[in-house]
Amino acid sequence: MDELPEYREWVSIYELLEQLKKNMAFRAGLRGLDIELLHQNRSLRLRGDGDHLKTILENALLGSIEGVSLVEIPKRRQKLKVSWSADEQGVKVSITNPLETFESDRRRRIQDVFNMTTGKNHSRIRMEYLYWAVSAALLEKYQGALFTSKTDADEVNTLMTFEMEQMQASQSAKRPVGGLSLDQGKLVSKAVSSLPKNLNVLVAEDDPISRSLLGMVFKHMNLSVDFATNGQEVLDRVSQNPTYDVVLMDIDMPIMDGVSASIALRNGEAGDHGKQVPIVAVTAFNTLSDESKFKRTGMDFYLPKPVRLKELRKVLIEVIRESDIAPARV
Repeated sequence: MDELPEYREWVSIYELLEQLKKNMAFRAGLRGLDIELLHQNRSLRLRGDGDHLKTILENALLGSIEGVSLVEIPKRRQKLKVSWSADEQGVKVSITNPLETFESDRRRRIQDVFNMTTGKNHSRIRMEYLYWAVSAALLEKYQGALFTSKTDADEVNTLMTFEMEQMQASQSAKRPVGGLSLDQGKLVSKAVSSLPKNLNVLVAEDDPISRSLLGMVFKHMNLSVDFATNGQEVLDRVSQNPTYDVVLMDIDMPIMDGVSASIALRNGEAGDHGKQVPIVAVTAFNTLSDESKFKRTGMDFYLPKPVRLKELRKVLIEVIRESDIAPARV
């Protein structure tokens, strides 16, 4: 499928499914169904386009509900069960509907929807297949797929699999906290105390919640901070303001990613200051090979997500130490 605009953010799959359950309760009730959610946990966040994730789940649920006939009024309500799990292999979402009509050729029918490009064909498309086609198309963007099977209990199971970056939010957090991990108690006070030298920091981060939290942290540390939401903005800001002491560079950003931005800085595309300003790679990739790759592109330091305040402070102190003793890059 063609590339779609994408805005990456940290999304709570727990909160999203709970909201979809409320939105669809009436529609499901008309078909004798009560939606029951089975969550793996409440703390997992998925990094992706929130609208995409909502569309995938919403349309899969709507397809399952529309797959129940309205010809016969249900005599008793039954459970439409939605469960999900996530591990290093990816995310799985399962929808089990005891009243849905099973059709073994669903995959072919969904493909038929993709092939219908003229208006005269639209009248032959059943609504559930329109919903499933939308879900299946977006799943492909996340290396995913939609599968259907009939269970031993004569129910219809719809299984979605896809890949998204994952993180566990703090158990006490009421909202997603992006890639920042807030330590507790005295450790926080020490970690955000003033540094031995004031720094002018440029943070490249496309997630608004992470930007807000980092802004709060740097304010407590009495540091000056500017933000960029993509790599191109980093180049623009560094070229306009050659006083930054360090750049915190998120790797996964739209328009221009962190690796490309770092290479451009070191090549002088933002002026001489960009050739020497310390760059900290901030990323969910956390293997030694990834760290080596980032350093080969000219990045000086490395922070894995979720970023811990204590580790952030250590890196900033190292930036100060090296700026006092190291010669400038040439």
